[in-house]
Amino acid sequence: MKDRGNLSMVILVDAMGGDNAPDAVIRGAVKAASEVKAEICLVGNEEIINKKVKEFYGKDKISEISSNIKIHNCLEVISMEDTPTVAIKHKKDSSMVVRF
Repeated sequence: MKDRGNLSMVILVDAMGGDNAPDAVIRGAVKAASEVKAEICLVGNEEIINKKVKEFYGKDKISEISSNIKIHNCLEVISMEDTPTVAIKHKKDSSMVVRF
């Protein structure tokens, strides 16, 4: 098992899902990081997430903001136009489908 120090819980968050994603998700994760004793794992496109981190906080990586926020990189996105069953079958590297 991965060493998480004294953090025993991992909160997985779909960074690319939602009406205001990834902006609202990133801001929410940063706020929560100081309030919870857990590792927060943003699941989504690492490049997009880190560009937003640079825009919002002036940091190159989200780990520079908080040591308990990580990113699990996924390169595919399921869009509103995708048929759910087809997308789940064919977009295995999307934030909605990836499993740890």
